[in-house]
Amino acid sequence: MQELTKLNLDNEMDLILVHKRSMKLGELAGMSLASQTTFATAVSEVARLALAERGRGSLALGVNADEQGWHIMACLQDRRRYQTEAADTALNNARRLVDELTISVTDQGTDIRLSCPVSDLQTVSMARVESWKRLFNREPPASPYDDIKRKNSQLQELAERLQISDQQYRQMTNSLPLLIFSLTPEGRLIYANQGLTIFSGKTLPELNAVGWLSLFHEDDQTAVRMAWADSVATGLPFRGEWRVRHAATGEGMWHMVSASPQRDAAQQLLHWNGFMADIHAQKVIEQTLRDNEELRQSQSQLENSRQRLEGDISELSRSNTELAQFAYVASHDLQEPLRKIQAFSTMLTEQYAPVLDPTAQDIIRRMQGATGRMQELIRGLLAYSRLNTETPSFRPVGLNQLVTEVLSDLETAIQDRQADIQVGPLPTIQGNNLQLRQMFQNLLSNALKFTPSERVPLVHISALVLNDPQVQGLSYSSLLGNYVEISIRDNGIGFDQKHTDRIFNLFQRLHGRNEYAGTGIGLAVCKKVVDNHGGYLTARSQPGQGATFIIYLPL
Repeated sequence: MQELTKLNLDNEMDLILVHKRSMKLGELAGMSLASQTTFATAVSEVARLALAERGRGSLALGVNADEQGWHIMACLQDRRRYQTEAADTALNNARRLVDELTISVTDQGTDIRLSCPVSDLQTVSMARVESWKRLFNREPPASPYDDIKRKNSQLQELAERLQISDQQYRQMTNSLPLLIFSLTPEGRLIYANQGLTIFSGKTLPELNAVGWLSLFHEDDQTAVRMAWADSVATGLPFRGEWRVRHAATGEGMWHMVSASPQRDAAQQLLHWNGFMADIHAQKVIEQTLRDNEELRQSQSQLENSRQRLEGDISELSRSNTELAQFAYVASHDLQEPLRKIQAFSTMLTEQYAPVLDPTAQDIIRRMQGATGRMQELIRGLLAYSRLNTETPSFRPVGLNQLVTEVLSDLETAIQDRQADIQVGPLPTIQGNNLQLRQMFQNLLSNALKFTPSERVPLVHISALVLNDPQVQGLSYSSLLGNYVEISIRDNGIGFDQKHTDRIFNLFQRLHGRNEYAGTGIGLAVCKKVVDNHGGYLTARSQPGQGATFIIYLPL
């Protein structure tokens, strides 16, 4: 079935939406008014059955094509098993009204499908089906309830996707006109936004001290307790409409309560994230006025958010401009005095060496060394700043060819150390050739540099293609899609695993300059290159046992 629209069946008001959308589907398919009404009545009978079963069903409307032609369809799905014997009347009523009705009850739940043929086949085509889908998506709310249901659904999806820092999350939830909470399976609140604490007149510890059920009106607490116990037992979303006590007035205000279970990678329940939306006006037949006010507030908040975003973009642009100016100064103005110092010190060494005592010569050598380190540091900073300010262009890059070119650049160092570098098959990816070359050159140079002089450097480069489920299984990664895992393993001095995050920071060194030369910028450049490619960089190592740098790049 080609799904066009879908509804969660929560209460009797959803039957109105089911009937309206079923009529609309029949109208689009060119059916007569009588046929539209017949189909919509049958669908409503099945939808009413879902509410009677106290399930959490969803009903999808769509079309299907087979060798006999096009059919309009409705599909009810619920993870609960319906008692079909008790529902014979509703099912028989629906069966008499449609061309075909099938019902399947298994351990996975209940599936009921209704189908009616389209008599005028010219009214249906794939292009029209796509236009119908867009029509249902853009269809204005049929009622204030429909409008609230859509807004709440959108907010629920937003809450499920929200993965930002704690401070940003609190700022977001505190700005919304909702009572937002997080609840453990044991019924302990682990988060309540300002809206909830102000509305209830209690802090989070106070709410936990008296129990979160105290939020609700006494007459509703039993129903809330039963619904919550059912959600904990089944792992299904927690939904309902109950009265929440307002601390300022003592009045029970009707709210739509919705919470979704959050699971870890092993699908173990962690907690529920949810919200309570004020529907009191709807319950007292003042829905339209309240909806208009909430819409104006939402538009005002949206405009404020847009203005803040424009300000952030302007500030970011200014910062990038300043960074680019710094890069220019670093590449020209700062290096010019260093070149003169280097030139003058060389002249002193070459022309006045006979008249300089050993102490003076040592001072000049130290000055030249410090100047060289400063030049190297400026070049490293310039390379790093360019990674932040320049937008890279991407094209297919053959990694085997790229690594071969890098090894050619390092040929002298490799021959001096008599290093053994083995390269396995590497894929072609979409990337920036220059940045990827910087990354491999830094990592291979480090592998040679941090191998003790008495040891022959051994470096092995390999690649493994990972599909999305394998990527999702990585404990330290939040990547999505297919990736290549590139491993660069050496037999160098290694490092303590606890320093893994630290080594990728700018200017971080685990060894003194007297032991190993360097600026502490190379690995920061590598991490920035990987970030620019939408990847992930990490490392595994033990002191004295070499290191393995692992790069994940998207395919």
